[in-house]
Amino acid sequence: MVAVLFARKDSVYKTIPGTDVYDIDRDARNYSSNFPVVAHPPCRAWGKLKYFVRPRPDEKALAFFAIDQVRRNGGILEHPAYSSLWQAAGLPRPGAGKDEWGGTPST
Repeated sequence: MVAVLFARKDSVYKTIPGTDVYDIDRDARNYSSNFPVVAHPPCRAWGKLKYFVRPRPDEKALAFFAIDQVRRNGGILEHPAYSSLWQAAGLPRPGAGKDEWGGTPST
């Protein structure tokens, strides 16, 4: 089983056997299992166009929750290569090597 966190309501992951999908209705912040995760936290507050968007007040924190789940359970954090999250979370940018957890960012 693989948990997919922060998926779209119409996510293709919902059609894949062996996935436990958390969309906005299930709220990924309620995830408490220990399956590896594929985490897609919202990126609009972190991306190149962040100055033009109005994310929900709690939206940036979702990325840190996702990072915690990947570190705790293993898996993948999907986020844009030029996201400001990498620096804010002390993570190496994609292609820059491993972090202290052994994670390797890629594009």
